[in-house]
Amino acid sequence: MGFSVKEMIYGDKYLLYLTDQEYAGPWFSFKLKGKSIGSVPVVLKNIEPTPIYQLINSRKGTKIDRITLDFDIREYLKKLIRQKKLSPIEFKDERHKIRMYIDVFLRRGQAPYMNTFFTLKNNSDFDLIDFSMFFIFDFDINGLEGFDKDLGGYDEEEDIIYQYDATELFAGFSTLSKSTHYESSPTRSFDLGEKRLNLSNTIHNKPGEILSALQIEFKTLEPNHSFQTALTISGGYNKKELFENINEGKRDAIKYLSQVNRSIKSEQRNIQEASFIKINQQESKDCN
Repeated sequence: MGFSVKEMIYGDKYLLYLTDQEYAGPWFSFKLKGKSIGSVPVVLKNIEPTPIYQLINSRKGTKIDRITLDFDIREYLKKLIRQKKLSPIEFKDERHKIRMYIDVFLRRGQAPYMNTFFTLKNNSDFDLIDFSMFFIFDFDINGLEGFDKDLGGYDEEEDIIYQYDATELFAGFSTLSKSTHYESSPTRSFDLGEKRLNLSNTIHNKPGEILSALQIEFKTLEPNHSFQTALTISGGYNKKELFENINEGKRDAIKYLSQVNRSIKSEQRNIQEASFIKINQQESKDCN
């Protein structure tokens, strides 16, 4: 269960193709802090098994797709206990869910970019210490023909990270929130977890199968507080075109902030769809 971009085409060229789900979306890291558990480090990938991620509702439209998920802290702690990474604890009657709203603005045939809003609301009784959000994409420039020949780059002034190959086809992304760290590295050696919670601020300097990542640090997300940003992802037949597309997308995203906020505050957006209740109660290892 979670969110990933399965496939992306610019013109008639692949930017994302057969990418592992966990390398095509947002990750999160923070330390859970509460009286009953002390301090517990958490690293959440964009795809996690149910019932850790639970689907509240989903709406598909011609211009906007909306997804509402809950991260269940209690189920995550139970997993750590089963893996013997955490000593057994007595669960108290605490609020234990973090809600994530995902709003995907579809501009097929209308604009050369995709904007996706991510809003997290801490509905739990726990502080989320050292909260960070990561965006990770393993682009496959030109699909299977060139997936292992990509080069990477990062522009600090524009805050855009990108990949390209010898054909000068580019793919990249940026966020409305200024990133604090970046990284381009070989996909198979990428290691983000309890021992490393910050990106390296380095760019891999050889052609290969690489991924690109941005990190946004937000310090502490307290109970009843929210974090929100928007991701703009695009392509281009050269670097200049890519940057123009992404900057246009970011300007466009700002126009829809109030619409997104109205939606996430609405009653309908927060109603649990009955059809998803049984799915949420099942343990699943491959749900997208």
